[in-house]
Amino acid sequence: MDTVELFKQRLSLLAEINRLSDLNCTEDLAYRAIGIKLEENIVAIRALRVSPESPKPKVQPVKTKIQESKGEKMTKQLTVETYHEMKAQGLTDSAIRKQLGIDNNKFYKFKQDNGLIRAYDKAVKKEKTTPTLREKEVNSSKIDTDRISILEKELSDFKAQLKDALSFIESLKTENATLNEQVWGSRLQVLYAKQAELENFIADKHGISIHDYLNEQQLAILVELAESANEWQGFKYWKLKKDVDREKLLEETVDVLHLILARGIVLGWQVATVKAYKTTSITMQYTSLMQKVVAYEESQKTYAAAFNLYAGLVEMLGFTWLEVEEAYMKKHQKNIERQKNDY
Repeated sequence: MDTVELFKQRLSLLAEINRLSDLNCTEDLAYRAIGIKLEENIVAIRALRVSPESPKPKVQPVKTKIQESKGEKMTKQLTVETYHEMKAQGLTDSAIRKQLGIDNNKFYKFKQDNGLIRAYDKAVKKEKTTPTLREKEVNSSKIDTDRISILEKELSDFKAQLKDALSFIESLKTENATLNEQVWGSRLQVLYAKQAELENFIADKHGISIHDYLNEQQLAILVELAESANEWQGFKYWKLKKDVDREKLLEETVDVLHLILARGIVLGWQVATVKAYKTTSITMQYTSLMQKVVAYEESQKTYAAAFNLYAGLVEMLGFTWLEVEEAYMKKHQKNIERQKNDY
């Protein structure tokens, strides 16, 4: 995977975080899973920055049996902690030895050195007989105490990992916002040039001026926004099954971008940078953007505000700007072909 693909992956994951945040998702595991993928992503990007060579595939270590002739210690294959964990899973000593490929004599020596002889055998034997109430109380207390200690440690470790993951995610959100502004500060001029090519082509072909259809253009933006919202379906409170076609939603949302760029060209209001602005919900985002498009006193300021609202809508719908640009380029070429074929 090259640098571009890795950045696409990062932006897609961050968009997913924004989507969960906008939905007020409180499931820690969902954020943790994304955090792990983001951590892998940033490690991969840093590796490519250090060395331009393609990363070598990871080779999974293969477990091998301990060579008895070398007299290696058991702790290289098995520790007291892993022994307790495997016993907690219900594995017998025989199953543990077979799974790790351990010689019986060395396994016995390991248990003897660590005071594990009959550590579990006694508890099993007492369960098979009829223990007194006192024996039950003592044994249960000891076992429960051991398990609680292990679980408490695991919980503590998990909380620490989760805290680090959430902190890492927040730092990436800030980095992503800066990255978006930097990327679109340079890419916007390319898109404006592409759109100007199409607008001039249409004007020449139909013998009109690009200033002759301002009202039609304003209505077209509202129509395309409505089509995008219709694909999103979130406003349809009367509908239970809302199966969203992500590719179709992206296409309709990018159609809005074509017209926003076209309006900036016609009115001479091309923006230099875009900074995503988000309202309280996706429904309000669509509504606010429509209101800006039909502002009573349209100006360069309201045009820039509309562009920022559009950028916020893109992110709230779960798309990255790289996805939007790629979809724009495909649709732009399709629009050129349409005009050539008298669409």
